[in-house]
Amino acid sequence: MAGRTLQYADLNSQEVAGLDPAHTIALMALSPLEVHGPHLPIGTDAIVATELQARLLARLEEQYSDYDRLVLPTVYAGSDTIPALASVDVDSRALYHLLVATGRTLAGQGFRYLVLTDNHGGPRHQIAIEKAVRRVYRKYRFFIVAPFLNFYRRMVEGDPALLRDTGTAPGSCGDLADAHAGRNETSIMLATAPGSVASGWESLGRVTIGPKSPVYRLVIAARPLLRWLGARQLAADLPALAMALGLVTDRRKPTYIGEPRPATAEAGHRMLDAYVEEALAQLARAMNGRPPYSRPMLWSLRFIEGSERPWP
Repeated sequence: MAGRTLQYADLNSQEVAGLDPAHTIALMALSPLEVHGPHLPIGTDAIVATELQARLLARLEEQYSDYDRLVLPTVYAGSDTIPALASVDVDSRALYHLLVATGRTLAGQGFRYLVLTDNHGGPRHQIAIEKAVRRVYRKYRFFIVAPFLNFYRRMVEGDPALLRDTGTAPGSCGDLADAHAGRNETSIMLATAPGSVASGWESLGRVTIGPKSPVYRLVIAARPLLRWLGARQLAADLPALAMALGLVTDRRKPTYIGEPRPATAEAGHRMLDAYVEEALAQLARAMNGRPPYSRPMLWSLRFIEGSERPWP
């Protein structure tokens, strides 16, 4: 009988074989252990990813009541984490091979869909996920739906519909000025696990990465030339690259970007709800047979991620 929420790790092989793969949606949360300022836990991204999964499960129970929901264990792994003590940075090739193996295994059992919840914007992290999505679809016609890839781009680019739906504005929507453990992510954690937000967060002022950094200025200076050469997407992605390089080379070694102190739980709930709507929309497209492809940040520079190179 369909309509159940099942934990994959708790089932035996006969129970898995007894599922109807045509009426089962698998889910998995994947995010790194990473420093999130002085006020948020190292597991913030994974905590948010599992909260998103829980909210999505509730919506799937409503909208796809004849489907079983098969929950795989949360994976604490991610690439391009904040370069600070206690962050655990995993080679993006490991993420790629993990997802390809998971997709291959589920496809071999007859399943068709895996919804991946995530909350990490590391460039090679996102590129590796998208490469795995495409490989698994091309080879097995299996759909890994990874909604955060597109959702993060909407955040970074200040998508007007997202700003309207979440009541946010540039600098508070998880964009490059609010990219890590700032107002948006602190709001999400106040909505998700308020007891894990350390006291004193209300006094944390704004930290910026940008124009004063020589690396940032050098990268941004290339935008007009790229536009002139017709590489408009690459030019559009350069601010994300400039911010990432500026962060790595910043002598202050900041552990958050943005301004946590205006955060509210209400804003966090709105952002989580918007993410779930993105996930449902992408799943619906996949179930209608459309390839589950996204264009994550820096996709035009995807050669920086090494999944195509040999893995030891």
